Amino acid sequence: MLSLHQLRCFLAVYERGSLTAAAEALGYAQPSISEQIRGLERSLGLELFTRVGRGVVPTTAADALRPHAERTIAAADEARRAMQG
Repeated sequence: MLSLHQLRCFLAVYERGSLTAAAEALGYAQPSISEQIRGLERSLGLELFTRVGRGVVPTTAADALRPHAERTIAAADEARRAMQG
């Protein structure tokens, strides 16, 4: 099962090319981000990033997931705003 938190972590890693940079941007510890990505990969049965040195490179699966993740996060944010308004 996918969670919004996993998708937010995924997008942060995708955009920054680093688990550490994503963790800093989101205010989490790096192991926490790593666990979210591993859980997402297990849920999907796909590798999303190739670990390279201190960074990561998105796989084709990550490239395919990105627009869906962006739309899902945007829809959740829109729903939250609608309920607050």
